Amino acid sequence: MRTFLSGPAFLPMQTHLLSPLRRVVVTGIGAVTPIGSTFPSTWSNLLSGETNRGSDSSSGSNCIDDAGGDQKKTTTGITTLQNALLSQNLPPETYERDAALAESLPSQVAAAVNGVDYDPRTSRFVQFALLAGEEAARTANLFPWLGLGEEEIDEHDGDDLFQNRRERVGICIGNGMSSVREITDSYKLVTERSSIRRMSPHFVPKVLPNSASGRLGLKLKAQGPNHTASTACAASAHAIGDAMRFIQYGDADVMLAGGAEACIDPLSIAGFCRLRALSTSFNDAPSESSRPFDSRRDGFVMGEGAAVLVLEELEHARKRGANILCEIRGYSATGDAYHITSPDPNGRGAERAMQMALCRSGINPADVQYINAHATSTPVGDEIEAAAINRVFGIGGGREEKDALFVSSTKGATGHLLGAAGAIEAAFTIMSIVDGKIPPTMNLSFDNDRIKTDMTNVNFHYVTEKFLEREVSVAISNSFGFGGTNASIVFAAYDNND
Repeated sequence: MRTFLSGPAFLPMQTHLLSPLRRVVVTGIGAVTPIGSTFPSTWSNLLSGETNRGSDSSSGSNCIDDAGGDQKKTTTGITTLQNALLSQNLPPETYERDAALAESLPSQVAAAVNGVDYDPRTSRFVQFALLAGEEAARTANLFPWLGLGEEEIDEHDGDDLFQNRRERVGICIGNGMSSVREITDSYKLVTERSSIRRMSPHFVPKVLPNSASGRLGLKLKAQGPNHTASTACAASAHAIGDAMRFIQYGDADVMLAGGAEACIDPLSIAGFCRLRALSTSFNDAPSESSRPFDSRRDGFVMGEGAAVLVLEELEHARKRGANILCEIRGYSATGDAYHITSPDPNGRGAERAMQMALCRSGINPADVQYINAHATSTPVGDEIEAAAINRVFGIGGGREEKDALFVSSTKGATGHLLGAAGAIEAAFTIMSIVDGKIPPTMNLSFDNDRIKTDMTNVNFHYVTEKFLEREVSVAISNSFGFGGTNASIVFAAYDNND
């Protein structure tokens, strides 16, 4: 007979929720985004504000090594939709068709990745995942540890030591919308010809959401858990949380976790336009279109890219001599059960996600210095999240004025990377701890020394258009998505003497 425990569904800071499991740290980061071809260049450009000027420098971080590759590629940043399509290096016929279709769309802005060539054998989001994943693996020095030499050649096939290591390395890449363009293009081929002969044999693996995890696993010979989270805009945050739990429960010692997305195409953008989710008021000034928390925000800007973290069990990382960037202290996932696309006006799901992540971390809300908000630049969503943050972290909840809490949304620079958003924002959150720099909220402007936001009744401080130098020991990254799905992750500084 089954026995059910009685009691409240959630009581903040209950000790029975504190995890006695294995500790998980971050030892590598990789990314390809609209503002940088690697993670160091992305982070540098975010801090400098060089997100729409074609710059792609790689300086600015003193803790993430450059993983190699071409650092001179120009970035796109938030630009016109036509420029974003052009930057994808599509076949001429596909580009001309998409560009013509895009002209009629209400939203004419997007944030594309530049410098990644079209590959008919694989999807764009998979290409992004491979670039970010390989960079993350290199920054964590995983290639030699896995017995992979130059050009990832398997130099130790059959060697028991390396085989055992590979079986303890897993992959978890989140994805929101897979590859819409591949579906529409293939459907067009089949219906126009009434035949499947010209349909690519790569079609099925190109549209599977877990293709990114599968391809990265092949690249690294990783034979641990190979998993995918597909939970809209919270997908890569859930992927990181799931990966953390794989390590905590002993299924793996190392996990590469993050997200990848590529859906800057006419059909995807048309769909979000029909939901009235995208910005349409700044088509003539694209760089101003993504403005989280700003009073003139009118919708998000479609972005694309990927980010991958290397998660590792603490003692394993120490023995390997890895550079530990921070520790993941808490994670929680909740659901709104309110509406399939609209957030709960009460923000209860977002609030519970933050509370439960803190509860599992054992960290008091008053000890959090920074929150990287999900805030996408939508009129309703940003306000709901700000109110939820205020309830969880307000001064009345034990925070002293001297222990100020700072909040920013980096989507003002990158646009909204959908299924990859949680991963790149987790990376930014980690770097606020590593570098002591809180990233800005681009386009959150001032007027007569007052922030131009309609959300002023809050007990936290917005970080506006310039980054803030400040010591950060605990930070949170929020990610919310369609379907009412929410995730919060708590990161904390790691002390080598701990």
